[in-house]
Amino acid sequence: MGKNVLVVSTVEHADDVLRADVDEDDTLKVVVPVTGQGILDWLASDEKAFGHAEQVAERTAERLPGETVEAVAGEANVGLAIRDALATFPADEIVVVVRPNEEEGLVESIATESAPQHSVDGVPVRVVVSSD
Repeated sequence: MGKNVLVVSTVEHADDVLRADVDEDDTLKVVVPVTGQGILDWLASDEKAFGHAEQVAERTAERLPGETVEAVAGEANVGLAIRDALATFPADEIVVVVRPNEEEGLVESIATESAPQHSVDGVPVRVVVSSD
């Protein structure tokens, strides 16, 4: 029997690394935090960056096994994006994909500081580091 997996990724091409963490019978929600923009765009809540994050979420979902119930852009703050997603998706597991520290931009660095390392509201979190 599959599990409900919440996938949160700040990496644009995370599907390769995620295939090891997702099974055919899993149900997924994919969230891509809006972190891929400059600091001024981030402060202005740039719609272009939001649209891009939404496209990345949809593309990631299409390339993963399992059934995706939703693929969306999320808050830039990874911790907040996770909590928002958990409000509508009863996850059994959370997989967070981030870039190595040395590859993160300023906005992404700020956003991933809030990424939980072990669990959120009793739901286990697995953090995967992957280059784009």
